Amino acid sequence: MQPDWHPAWRDEAFEELTAKNARLEKDFRLGRWSRYDYDLTAGTLSFSDTAGVKIVSEIQISGSTSAKAGNWLWASANSNLPGNLLGDAKLVRAFGEEKGIGDLAQA
Repeated sequence: MQPDWHPAWRDEAFEELTAKNARLEKDFRLGRWSRYDYDLTAGTLSFSDTAGVKIVSEIQISGSTSAKAGNWLWASANSNLPGNLLGDAKLVRAFGEEKGIGDLAQA
C-alpha cells in the first residue's frame, strides 16, 4: 500500500535526483574518475586517478545490493553497517512508516 500522492512525489524526487547527479558530474566529474574508495570508519568516499585522490566526501549509506541474491536492503535494516552512517536511512524508514509507504518502510 501507498498513499495516492506517492507516485507523483516519487517521480518528482527522481527528477530532482537526476538533476543533482548531473550537477555533481559537471562540477566534480563524478562518474569519470578511474577509482573510488570508501572508508566506513571515517565515513568518507574518495575519488582518484593515477595522480592520487581528487575528491573526498562525507557519506551516509542508503542501502546495499546483492548481485547473488538480486535484491536491495535498506541500510537501516543492515546490522553490519556502522550506525553513524545510517541517520538518513533511518529518517527514510521513519517517513515511510509514518506516511504508509511500504517501499520505504520495509527492509
